[in-house]
Amino acid sequence: MEFKIVTDTPGINQALFQVTHGLYILTSHMGDKLNGQCLDSLMQVTNMPPRIAIGVGKRSLTHEMISESGVFVANALCREEEGCYDMVKRFGFQSGRKVDKFADLTYELGEVGAPILPGSKAFWECRVCRECTLDLETHTLFVGDVVRAGSRESGEPLTYNEYRKVMKKK
Repeated sequence: MEFKIVTDTPGINQALFQVTHGLYILTSHMGDKLNGQCLDSLMQVTNMPPRIAIGVGKRSLTHEMISESGVFVANALCREEEGCYDMVKRFGFQSGRKVDKFADLTYELGEVGAPILPGSKAFWECRVCRECTLDLETHTLFVGDVVRAGSRESGEPLTYNEYRKVMKKK
């Protein structure tokens, strides 16, 4: 079978859907205001010290909060958890500038003051390493020092590709 070769941006973006990665809920705070968003760009970049990198669009409220507070929590969704896809809808299909995404939601504030979501497979609480942060024009690549983490033995993390397949069927 031959590759479909593309050079246009929409075609390249379609090919990028073949990159496998998780689907996360990224949370942060600014003062006492909380927000979160879906995130599919997260990777571990070092293990000593433990650091992860996340790519966040500059127009988002969550970006603004991380830039100001210097902290975030990445929550890995558990695909077996009831309400997993509802969490994606809550955090991915509405703006935190218009809606309080944490209204009527149970959560725990972590050590860095950002929300940890119940039912997550794992979470990583991070403080931004400012000297490692990189401006990518439309996005910022934040590198976070993981100061605390948690994971559950049961369940499997939701992948972005798996989420897309389920949403196509709906």
